[in-house]
Amino acid sequence: MKERDARFDNIKAILIFLVVLGHTIEYLYGNKGMYGVARAVIYSFHMPAFVFISGYFARKSKSSLPDITIKYLGTYLIFNTLFALSPWHVDSPINFLYPQLIYWYLLCLCFWRVSIGALSKIRFIVPLSLLFTLYIGTCVKADRFMSISRAICFFSFFLIGYKFDLKLIQKLPKWLMALTLFACLSAVVYAHYTGLIPVKMYEYIQSYEATEVTNITGIKMRIFMIAIALVITLCLIGLAPSRKFGFTIFGRNSLSIYLLHIFIIKAIAGSKIVNFGNELTNILFSLVVSLLICLVLSIPFITSVYNKFINRVVKASVVHE
Repeated sequence: MKERDARFDNIKAILIFLVVLGHTIEYLYGNKGMYGVARAVIYSFHMPAFVFISGYFARKSKSSLPDITIKYLGTYLIFNTLFALSPWHVDSPINFLYPQLIYWYLLCLCFWRVSIGALSKIRFIVPLSLLFTLYIGTCVKADRFMSISRAICFFSFFLIGYKFDLKLIQKLPKWLMALTLFACLSAVVYAHYTGLIPVKMYEYIQSYEATEVTNITGIKMRIFMIAIALVITLCLIGLAPSRKFGFTIFGRNSLSIYLLHIFIIKAIAGSKIVNFGNELTNILFSLVVSLLICLVLSIPFITSVYNKFINRVVKASVVHE
């Protein structure tokens, strides 16, 4: 069996930690003050980078379309229903057309994986997908239904990742990528403090109108967001070390962390005993909580149970001729 590329596991480890941290800050403390700055920085690139990497590995995948559909759609239906049945649900448990909180990613990943083979062959598909990303923001009704807004917006990152060649950045000097990364993150902080980009814009859910900006202004914002996310993603890939660390297991088992962390965060948020009255202290607490969640949910046993279960579901559901 070919050994996993630790470079990408390290990147995924950082990204999944940021996913957990972003949700911890959001559901425990909201978006104001330092919380808003932290969320703007995290949300500016963490999901675009995750989707980009998913696209990169989709090109290398040998899974059949039925297997892909059963795996991702089945996982979506199971966990979306489990969360819908929890005290923290946001919609009816039988309404599968409106994904519960984080589970939009599974539904979209199923769409992208099934369609990428055909769509990637269309001429000028990358610029066309980017144009659709800008256009969908003008559609007021394109929001959480089937995660249509996110499915279209994040598809551009998936597609670019699918076509990405690692050799394109391997010869770039590390100092240049580090400097570029710092500049991009600084630009995000500046855009937040000056009110140029609201935090909600980075979620790619709302229309420009719902964000209370004109279509032209919204398009300009989204162009900035796409450019920043892509550059940061490429810098992370170029700077990521290729050797294993203690935290590398977070990336290796990122799916189990993603699927389960929201239950823990919502339970903690419901306790209402985690506000220390100081923003910096609360953020430090969020860092510790997020690290502990990643440590617990990255235990190989959890991933092993999930993999065995989903493999049985796939084998039971797909008829091979």
